[in-house]
Amino acid sequence: MKFLAVFILLIGSFACGSNGNRQDIDLSDQVVESPVDGVGHYVYALNLPETITAGEKFEVQMEWRTVGSVDPNARYTMDVTLAGPATKVYSVPSGANTVGELHLANWLSYRFDVPADFSPGTYMVGVRLRDANRDLQEVPLGYKESLNMSDGFYRLGSVDLVAE
Repeated sequence: MKFLAVFILLIGSFACGSNGNRQDIDLSDQVVESPVDGVGHYVYALNLPETITAGEKFEVQMEWRTVGSVDPNARYTMDVTLAGPATKVYSVPSGANTVGELHLANWLSYRFDVPADFSPGTYMVGVRLRDANRDLQEVPLGYKESLNMSDGFYRLGSVDLVAE
């Protein structure tokens, strides 16, 4: 119950951000019961803008969780994609994120630039992990197949992109 209260407070604080143009997405019911390799890496919840603007930055907050027996030496590169009328992949190297740490359960924030030449439209926001210690091989994420996009990405939500 204490976790639920903290979670609600966190979500409320994100929702009351400076522009009110935010959406809270709960993915807890989109994870599988038993991860493929016994280890699960998940974005359980995230907060992202409803609308983003070409040529500007946007911020995403993700509640990452890692469950199961994790290799303490594992290092992951996290990729985020915007996929719609155009596509962009953003990579966050292992040294700049804590995804995959033992017993990870915290909110992480990321800022990404939207290319100025991106066409307006609806864009899917997806995530994948790659193992920095294994030639950047994809790491299985513990989501239901219905969220699978392509190239190892899983759909977390969507945003509407408007012109500058």
